[in-house]
Amino acid sequence: MTTFRPDPVDHLTGRAYPGAGQPSGISAPGEGGKFTAEGRMLVWPGNTMICHIDPESDAHAALVDIQAGLKAGPHGGSFTFLPAESLHMTVFQGISGPDANRFDWPAGVDRDATRNQVTAVLKARLAGISLPQSRRIRALEIFAGHSMTVDGIGPDEEGLRETRARLSEVTGIDPKGFETYTFHISLAYLLHWLSEEVAREVIALSEALFAEHGPRLQDIRLGRVELCNFEHMHHFEPLQLL
Repeated sequence: MTTFRPDPVDHLTGRAYPGAGQPSGISAPGEGGKFTAEGRMLVWPGNTMICHIDPESDAHAALVDIQAGLKAGPHGGSFTFLPAESLHMTVFQGISGPDANRFDWPAGVDRDATRNQVTAVLKARLAGISLPQSRRIRALEIFAGHSMTVDGIGPDEEGLRETRARLSEVTGIDPKGFETYTFHISLAYLLHWLSEEVAREVIALSEALFAEHGPRLQDIRLGRVELCNFEHMHHFEPLQLL
């Protein structure tokens, strides 16, 4: 599967995002971010369609081990890490944030609708949808110290894209960047831009940890897609199995 991620050094230093004062999702309280620059969690309500990583699986344990290794590294304080119970792979995004990304809004829904009203519409539209009931993915790399790049195994390689296309059709959401979406499992969020030297050290640690734990992440079995609500990035509440 083709991935669409920037050069990791350019990503960590901010060179890939000219004019951005801080990494995506980081802001001062009240300015619409997911975390403060100190790593404090902010309210960021939304809905999404995800697969949680089975907490009883060795793959989940491997992801937790990788998080521990990144935290213990010399630059672990440059990231805020997600709790183990929230680890998941996003299949298709809904709406999110205090301003509810209006450019990714479901067709036919009032632009002034609340998150819960949008969720109710999505539940109705998704009722009875036919999707594969299992899917297999494999890890490709730890990207820039905070995200596991993944793709599907065998038939699931194209099946993931087909599932996203089906969810887009049914929900009426046509998200920006649909064709270049890279499947991933978020481990942490970068809090501030790094120097090039530090960025290269983070990348080297990522590569070492992947060499150690990556073999345990080559056949991850995901269950059914879950339509979830969330209030912040630390918990995703399943509402409907698809």
